[in-house]
Amino acid sequence: MSERRLAILTYGCQMNKHDSEVMAGLLKQDDYSMTDDLSKADVILINTCSIRDKAEQKVYSQLGTLKQLKKHNPNLVIGVCGCFAQREGWEIIEKAPQVDLVIGSRNIPKIPETIRKIQEEGIRLAVTDMESAPQFDTYPMIRESRIQAWLSIIQGCNNDCTFCVVPFTRGRERSKPSQSVIAEATRLAEEGYKEITLLGQNVNSYGHDLHGEVDFPDLLALLNDVQGIERIRFITSHPKDLSDKLIAAIRDLPKVCEYLHLPVQAGADRVLAMMDRGYTARHYLSRIEKMREAVPTIGLSTDIIVGFPGETCEEFCQTLGLVEKVQYDSLYMFKYSPRPGTKAATMSEVVPEEEKSRRFEELQTLQREISWKRNRSMEGSIEEVLIEGMSKKDRTRYTGRTRGNKIVNFDGEGEQIGQIVPVEITKGGIHSLEGTIVSQ
Repeated sequence: MSERRLAILTYGCQMNKHDSEVMAGLLKQDDYSMTDDLSKADVILINTCSIRDKAEQKVYSQLGTLKQLKKHNPNLVIGVCGCFAQREGWEIIEKAPQVDLVIGSRNIPKIPETIRKIQEEGIRLAVTDMESAPQFDTYPMIRESRIQAWLSIIQGCNNDCTFCVVPFTRGRERSKPSQSVIAEATRLAEEGYKEITLLGQNVNSYGHDLHGEVDFPDLLALLNDVQGIERIRFITSHPKDLSDKLIAAIRDLPKVCEYLHLPVQAGADRVLAMMDRGYTARHYLSRIEKMREAVPTIGLSTDIIVGFPGETCEEFCQTLGLVEKVQYDSLYMFKYSPRPGTKAATMSEVVPEEEKSRRFEELQTLQREISWKRNRSMEGSIEEVLIEGMSKKDRTRYTGRTRGNKIVNFDGEGEQIGQIVPVEITKGGIHSLEGTIVSQ
């Protein structure tokens, strides 16, 4: 059999990146090798996101490009996977007949057999069964990194935020048994991985369905004892579930990095209520205060939606005020886009697109100023940096991250990727830091 080639295009969150690693590993067992050259691929999979309309439009734009490849190679199998595939199903094939396969987020293990069926029978298939078990078995993976690894610990979401499609595309929450998480982390350590990032739509709620086995802080404590793993990160946390016990775990467990991504989404109580977030701005700020009291060096980031239906100018100013007060290290901001099937999509008080853009730019300007100020304040400090590779902009320099998740580009000589080294910060920019390795 001649060598078969696979290309995977990944959009969206860290969970999608992890899913793509599973897809690549499963198809490697069917003798597929990875390629970045789409023109040479026998199978092209687009792993999709459905959080915003823009992400979905990117998928259709990409499918338009792939249509030409299909004309030149009728045997090419084109698949759409992930959250968008889960939500749209067969409609994707109807809109883009060059697509052979649509497979939902809970059906990834079925990809090899489904592709074989398509190739053998010359048919198209949509597999979007939400009752399929989450991917908690041990599947082969082709990981992007040799030192950092994603580790899925909980899938789905039990929250009902009015703007979000995750409960529809990922299902309800299901936690991975703690013994399986520890076993996977141990294997990763044996393979040489230094850093793991625990994944879940809401990692804070891990374990609630395990009948009292362990909760999330307990799991962090167990992972802290895994020999060989030097850093533990996690994403994403929900503000209403950020417990004192978790704050203490971040403070006390030496391998847990001082970084927290805590999406606030808005700074006005009325908007938070319309979003059904389950907390007020005051409660959120109290959690931030508690976190900073326990861990003064904590790195903080958040998500914010601007232009949510009915959001007034005054309420947007409350969001600006919250950002000014918290002083985030980084911020992921989005203009609201209605998602089919969500409650927010039926809300009538639509904020005009030009006003969304104005608010977006104002928030972006504020955060750039804050990020630059916070990064400049680190000049002269010495930070532990895990070397991830060579800098993309200058191949003679290294790049890595601090424990607080700051990107650092720095000079060095003779160091190895995967080492943790002390770096003196010499310059703070808006998005990254510059530095030099300190003699040990």
